[in-house]
Amino acid sequence: MDTTEKGIFINGKQQIIEMLQFMENDDKQKLLENIKQRNAPMAKELSEKSLSFKDLFRLSSGHIRTIFEKSNPAIIGLALYPLTVSLQKKALQSLSREVAEQAFNVMRQDLSHKKIECQRAQEKIVRLAIQLSRHNSVQL
Repeated sequence: MDTTEKGIFINGKQQIIEMLQFMENDDKQKLLENIKQRNAPMAKELSEKSLSFKDLFRLSSGHIRTIFEKSNPAIIGLALYPLTVSLQKKALQSLSREVAEQAFNVMRQDLSHKKIECQRAQEKIVRLAIQLSRHNSVQL
């Protein structure tokens, strides 16, 4: 909806992305599938832009491993710090022992004052996951 003559402009694509970020996975997939039938490139773009760090944990442990193995252990530790223990375990268990230990050593520190850095680390890993998806290394 564009009502520029009234001084209001609403970005429909951004609104859909925000809506997708809050939807349950099944509903999100259903909506994206409907969009894909009409406009596949748009569905792919919306899927990528609405992907959150926590969405990565719905992937198989093999895909999680592929994504995290391409990341620096310090970045992994920062990204995992604010998550629940169960998600932290899932990520660490998918890694090699050496990388998992390095990431865990970062997570053991008090990072409560580094919320922005943790969020940036998560965003960096999501961008990496999207790149790997585009190269068919993982399926998001």
